[in-house]
Order: sequence, then C-alpha cells, then structure tokens
Amino acid sequence: MSIHFGIIGLGSIANRFASVLNKAEDTVLTAVASREMKRSQEFAKKYGAAKAYDNYKMLIEDDEIDIIYVALTHNFHYEIVKQCILNGKAVLCEKPFVTTKQDAMELINLAREKKVLLMEAMWTRCIPTFQKAKEWVVNGLVGKPQLVQASFCFHFPFEKEHRLFNPDLAGGALYDAGVYPLEFATGILGENPVTVQGIAHKCATGVDDFSVMNLGFESGALASLSCGLNASVSQDAFVYGTEGRVVIYDFLGSHKCERYDNNNQLVESFSQDFEDGFIYEIQHICELFRENKYESPLIPLEDTLACAEMFDTLINQWNS
Repeated sequence: MSIHFGIIGLGSIANRFASVLNKAEDTVLTAVASREMKRSQEFAKKYGAAKAYDNYKMLIEDDEIDIIYVALTHNFHYEIVKQCILNGKAVLCEKPFVTTKQDAMELINLAREKKVLLMEAMWTRCIPTFQKAKEWVVNGLVGKPQLVQASFCFHFPFEKEHRLFNPDLAGGALYDAGVYPLEFATGILGENPVTVQGIAHKCATGVDDFSVMNLGFESGALASLSCGLNASVSQDAFVYGTEGRVVIYDFLGSHKCERYDNNNQLVESFSQDFEDGFIYEIQHICELFRENKYESPLIPLEDTLACAEMFDTLINQWNS
C-alpha cells in the first residue's frame, strides 16, 4: 500500500523532505502547494508530484492525499494544521510544532477528538543511533542519569528581515534551534521537566539569538542546554549517569554513539550509516498510518506539548 503525501510550504526544508521521500519505499508525492503557482509547478516538476496548487485549502481537501507534511514557517503552523485535522488528514508538522502551549493543546485535543494521526517532525528521535542511546539510558546501563548536555548553535549573519531574526515570523534561536536540544533531553530521559530556567541574549530585532536553558526533572536528572544563531558550538551530546556516560556524536543526525564506564573505558559502541535521517521519520509515520495509529511512541504528543510549555516559560522569563 503506497502512502500519498502532500507538501504545504516549499522552502529549503521541503526540498530536502521531497528528495528523501522519493527514495522511500511505497510512498508517493502526490501534490504540493505554495502561494505562487509557478513555484508550485517548478517544485512539482522537480520532484515528480502529479499536482501543483497555489492554494493550501485545495491541497488539504484533495481526497488522494493521506499525509500532509507542513513545512511552512512555524508562525503559520497552527492554522494550517488545524485545517488539515478538520479535513481528516494525517499531519507531519515541521518543528517546532507551534510556539505556545495553548495552541499545542488545542491542536492535540482536536486530533484526538477527530482520531487523526498527528506528529511533530522531530526526525532526530527516529534515528537508530538516538534509539540505541536512549535504550542504554532508560535501561540503567549508565546508572541513574544525572546530567544531559546538548547544544545546537550555528553562525548565521544577521539579517533583520530573515525569518530567523524577524519577530513577525516567530524568529529567534529558541524556536528554530532550541527545540532540538529541548526535545533531545526529554526524549533521551523519557520524562518532561518540572523546572525550567533560562537566560538569553537578544539581537537588534528583539528576538533571542543565543540562550542557555537549564531543566530539572522529577527523577533528579538535570539538563544543561543551549541554542544560538551567532556562534558554532559542538553538536556532540552527553548523558552522564552514576555508573558511566553516553556520548551521542553530532546528535542532530547522529551516526554513532558510545557508552563508557566510570573509569573512562569504552564499554559499547553503536553506529548506523545513512544518507539522510529524514528517511526514518518518513518510514515511521507511514508505519503509524498503515497501522491506524494516531500518535507516535517516539515523538509523543505529550512531549510536543511539554516543549511548547517550555517555550512559554522561557519567553516569559526573558521578557520579564
């Protein structure tokens, strides 16, 4: 059974997704939509989609489409995802899902009410290396987790109109980059935080361009995380426990993780080669769709909701 996809929003992330989708088994890119027909037609031709729309509503109402991938900037996610759910379409929404807890709660409740598959595109959680590292942590192979460290920081020249820095487009490092270490920490520990604190630097447009975030968990574990737009930082992530540590190399798309004991001796290593990690989230959501599941066990909606709540907490701290 082939799964038919539609894509709304045809920027760089959609190009990457479409390229990987075309390599996945039993998937079809059926339709694409942007606000400009020429752009939609060019994208459809490039990736072999049968239909091109200049109207999101027409794609959402297309009976041939099974799953809609929402690749718009995150300030548009709420309204488009809502319309997809109301039309009974399964949704894979690019991260961050939404920027507030209220919006996340409304969409999650609606999806559950309508019995529609809804998943945030936190592709990093679907990668085998992440799954292996989580297995080590939750099975106690490094003892009781004490500290998680992860950062996603890169250098992007300041442009006040660019979506990363534009407050009208929900710009800022937290939404675009911070979502990754936040959901890495909650995913690897298998729990959401009870305390959230952060400090941020703001750029000329008033959005955060660098921040440090600290989380506290009921289990006693802590997380020290950071995100930024104006400096590159190592993307290796660490989980330290009472009996050892786990290293996830380049946690955003990790090909390798290792487990060490307290004597700094390598105990176990795992590696997995792949061309693009998007393939795992595509395979995962297709499996969920075929099995008539409405929620991902790898990216639970409760985690998506918790991340939106962390956004609220941090933004309120930074604006107070």
